[in-house]
Amino acid sequence: MATYYPDFIVGTSDKVYLIETKGNDKVFDRNVRQKQTATVEWCRKINELKAEERMNREWEYVLISEDNFYGLSANGATIGDICERCKVSLSAATGELFV
Repeated sequence: MATYYPDFIVGTSDKVYLIETKGNDKVFDRNVRQKQTATVEWCRKINELKAEERMNREWEYVLISEDNFYGLSANGATIGDICERCKVSLSAATGELFV
């Protein structure tokens, strides 16, 4: 199993975001999809812990493409707004509607 280090970790009062940034041409890459699935599953397992064991926050995985970042930030989005808009669900990571 490979070791994974997100590009950024951002904490808010109620969330911890594991943030991965990718160029537009890499967002749908097979390896990126596999990493998304593994990281979403990891966050799900973290969120099953008692709240105090996960810093009393929900953990979420976020994939921000170049276009999303620059488009959203140019329109006044905060990092919290961008994270909420770009968070990855398991169904989005696997490409399956019902997982």
